Formats: sequence, C-alpha cells, structure tokens
Amino acid sequence: MIDGVEKWRAQALIDIQALNHNVLKIRDRCRSTRIMAVIKANAYGHGLQIITGAIADKVDGFAVATLAEGVECRQIQEKKPIVVLSEWWYEQQIITFVECQLQPVIHSLEQLHWISQHDAQFNGDALDVWLKIDTGMNRLGISLDQYQAVYQQLSQLRPVKSISILSHLANADDVTDGFTDHQIAEFEAATVNLEHDRSLCNSAGLIQRPQRTYQWVRPGLMLYGGSPVIDQTVDQLDLRPVMHLKARILSIKQTGSDQPVGYGGSYITRRKTLLGMIGIGYGDGYPRVVDDRACVVIGGCRAPIIGRVSMDMITVDLTDLPWAKMGDEVTLWGPGLTVDEVAKWAGTIPYELLCKVTMRIPRVIANG
Repeated sequence: MIDGVEKWRAQALIDIQALNHNVLKIRDRCRSTRIMAVIKANAYGHGLQIITGAIADKVDGFAVATLAEGVECRQIQEKKPIVVLSEWWYEQQIITFVECQLQPVIHSLEQLHWISQHDAQFNGDALDVWLKIDTGMNRLGISLDQYQAVYQQLSQLRPVKSISILSHLANADDVTDGFTDHQIAEFEAATVNLEHDRSLCNSAGLIQRPQRTYQWVRPGLMLYGGSPVIDQTVDQLDLRPVMHLKARILSIKQTGSDQPVGYGGSYITRRKTLLGMIGIGYGDGYPRVVDDRACVVIGGCRAPIIGRVSMDMITVDLTDLPWAKMGDEVTLWGPGLTVDEVAKWAGTIPYELLCKVTMRIPRVIANG
C-alpha cells in the first residue's frame, strides 16, 4: 500500500455476487431445464478457474471449445459433465476424452471411424457424446440428409454410452429474424421421435425462444452480465456485469486550446484542457478504435476519451472533473458503463471485448 492506495495499475474485478445473480436469472427462465455454463475462451475473459469454481454447485454442466479447456475444467470440477463443443480434429485426441471423461461433439464422419478404431483402448470405459446437427448455420454439424444414418451408426458403436443431440442458432440475437424459427423447425423435425437429451438455445435463444429450451440450455454471455440480444439492455434483462475493468490515472497535465493530443495529433483541443493519462490501452485489451462517444467513469462521472488509444495508455478530458487526482480509479466498463455500450463505440460486440482482455490484466475476485 502507498498512502492507502493498492499497488495496481489496472485490473479486472470479477464480481461473484453478480455472477450468482445472473445464474439465478437464467434459472428463472428455464426452471425444468439443465444449465450448461459456457466457459470457453477463459470464461469469456473472466478466468476459467474463477468462474468454474464459483458456479460449480449452481449449474449442471460446462461447455468449452477446446480440449485443453476441457482438461483444465476437469481439474477443477471432477464430476459434472464437460462438453467440448468444437475441438476433435485428430484421432489420438480420443484418449484424452476418455481419460478425462470429457464429452465430444460429433460433427463429422471421420469421428465415427475414430471411435470404432479405438474400441480396444476403452478398457470397459464408455463415452458420452453429443451429435451435432447442422440446421442451417453451415458451420460444424452433420447435414440433415445425413443425420439419420450417422445417428444409427453412432448408436451401434460399443464404446458409446449415451447420445445427446444439439444444434446452434445463428441469428437468435434478432427477434425479427425468421431464420431462427426455420432452424427450430428443422431441429424439431429431426429429433422429435428421439428420447435423448437435446440442446438448442444459447443465451439469445433462451431469451427469444424460451419455449424451446429442451433438456439443456447453453448460456454464455448472459452469465457474465452482457445482453445477447440487440433489442434489450442488461438492465431490461436484469443482468449484472461480472467484470469491472478498472485502471488508474497515471498523470494529469494542463494544455491550451488548439493543441494536438496523442499519436498522429488526430484530436485537437477546443479549449484550455485538463488531460488525464489512464494506465490501460490496447496492449491490455481495450479497443484501439472507439468513436467520439467513448468515455470512462471517474468518481461516478463520465470523462470523454480523446486522441488515439495507445498500447499502454488512453487520454481523457478531465476539464469538467477538476477534483480528479493521480491514482484515482477509472472504470472502463462495469457498473454504470456496460461493456455493451463500449462495444458499440468500438463497432464490435461485447463478446470480443471481454475475450480480448489480456493476461497483463490480473483477474481479482470481488464479493466472493
């Protein structure tokens, strides 16, 4: 501590109370459905270990994108299902799936062959798998015209203990887009006579089509307090931001009117201006390009970002906040300034901003 100030330049506070609140809100929307918490990409930048440990007793399973993420999750959570959504691209990975009791998603004919070829290596162990149907997104998945044949082959493989069925919604963030209803109809027609567990809804699907939650939902952004739909804010959805991205004022200086600020001199002061240099930049994951609406929050007040975002710093106009001082905390996003709003300034989506917060920024548990 230095004069009562903790020694950190920038940090991401992970609010466990907000996380638990969001899980309860998800549960309220699908009381009879199991929750598969999506924790891929380091739990959307929040810290896989932090998030997994915090909600292990509140959700029914986890979903990751890569095999390495699945192994890391299994080291924390010994019993609950862990589904690897996309990575199984070479034969020998099946050994890790079996040893770590991870559930692969079957999306190609080659994977059927690999399961049958490695029958002898199971030693009596069985594999729970998910069969993915491509209902029109044209990404991963078995085509609808091949699905029945693949399902029959998979069900006859001795190492396969159980089969669950899933697909993925492409446009569920937009309630006016009819393609979601097309995908739901295709999924329903393909699986209506099957007694297996089914999963279709991501966060947006859960909000827009709650009647199609089936046995499992796969919330991602909702867990972390972001809005997954374009027509509703986090406040309207009663979600709370889990990551509070913060930095400090490193320096304050006075400059006159008509002065350039930062690289390229792209911003010219319009008055005598009090400049604040904030200890965060694109090297930490804050977007390099934001429009002229961009701001930060200091002491509950907004201060506009001026000049270009650099690797390690941003500059803000403190002229209307003359009481601000070096070392003061600055909120880049969190309560009072949502990541959804920052994403609009950057011309991107909140998923990208959260995932891009670099490892230079320590994740610190708050309200745990």
